[in-house]
Amino acid sequence: TRIRGGSMRNMLVVIKETYLRHVKSWSFFFMVISPFLFIGLSGGIGYLQGSSLAQNNKVAVVSSVPAVTESLKSTNGINFDYKDEASAQEAVKDEKIKGYLTIDQEGSVLKAVYHGETSLESGIKLAVTTKLNELQYQLNRSEAHLSQEQEQHLAQTIQFSEQIDESKESKKMVQTFAAAGLGFFLYMILITYASVTAQEVASEKGTKIMEVVFSSIRASHYFYARMIALLLVILTHIGIYVVGGLGAILFFKDMPFLANSGILSHLGEAFSVNTLLFVLVSLFMYVVLAAFLGSMVSRPEDSGKALSPLMLLIMVGFIGVTALGASGDNLILKIGSYIPFISTFFMPFRAINGYANSIEAWISLAITVVFAVTATAFIGRMYASLVLQTDDLGIWKTFKRALSYK
Repeated sequence: TRIRGGSMRNMLVVIKETYLRHVKSWSFFFMVISPFLFIGLSGGIGYLQGSSLAQNNKVAVVSSVPAVTESLKSTNGINFDYKDEASAQEAVKDEKIKGYLTIDQEGSVLKAVYHGETSLESGIKLAVTTKLNELQYQLNRSEAHLSQEQEQHLAQTIQFSEQIDESKESKKMVQTFAAAGLGFFLYMILITYASVTAQEVASEKGTKIMEVVFSSIRASHYFYARMIALLLVILTHIGIYVVGGLGAILFFKDMPFLANSGILSHLGEAFSVNTLLFVLVSLFMYVVLAAFLGSMVSRPEDSGKALSPLMLLIMVGFIGVTALGASGDNLILKIGSYIPFISTFFMPFRAINGYANSIEAWISLAITVVFAVTATAFIGRMYASLVLQTDDLGIWKTFKRALSYK
């Protein structure tokens, strides 16, 4: 009992030391804060650019035709501040406007000419030409002197309507964005923690201090403690994002766009306890494999090379769900959602989009948990022989030697 108690205390010491070392580091701080900084800077820069360029990106319209002025006055991106071409040219030189349009009527034909250093923005061009074509059509009809019956025939248009469930359409949009956002988040956090873990384990390998550590705590217990600590670090990382997200929702929930659109309720339906647990267990499983690969290299600088299979798995999962998910649920997505590592991306995507029911999601989670626990126990048993090996035998031979000593 005394030995077990001492081993447990040693494990707690390792967990505490590893956790605090990661959480207190500047790299962890910047890794956590970077998304908030990115969103804040992007929003701020976008706002400043939009406000500063709102005026000089506009296009002036110079026209002596009242019908043109009346027709275009509600078009975004244009103004009527300049009454003649000379003042509009001066405004372009002073960079107050991007360019100007002269619109005149020659006989029964409207003639529009754009003057600027660069091409007219396609959105403004489409809006202006559409409205001018409507005016031209009216001029053509007045010149044709049609009878009332002919006028009625020409006035006929197609009848088109949509009968859709707006709530389902809104829900599908939220599901799509939620699944894409979670996939990208998983990709980034996996790449980050896999690299950190492999590099850290590789840097310990072959050092004398590990022999001292293993003299006071079993190698397997040391490995388990390190993995638990890293899981807590990841949990802290994700927890900060969850708290930040909930805070943002509470702060903005009364905005008309959110309050009336049902987005928040759809977002709540998209994420479940199963999805959160699945993400945590999957991240832990990838970190364990990263530690295993990092322990099989003889030099820390080789950790990136050893990590290649894991990075390939992450790329296959992320790109696979992006490509396959574009066409909805399919057989490959269904099969992949039960295969460890690949299921990390596939099952949350299917669960969020409603393709997988709760039973399927929990079965996939159970498979992932069993695989993660089994892999952790297996690697923990041979961890001492992996870390204490200093010979550069290559990954496969190092693994075979570790198996013979476990």
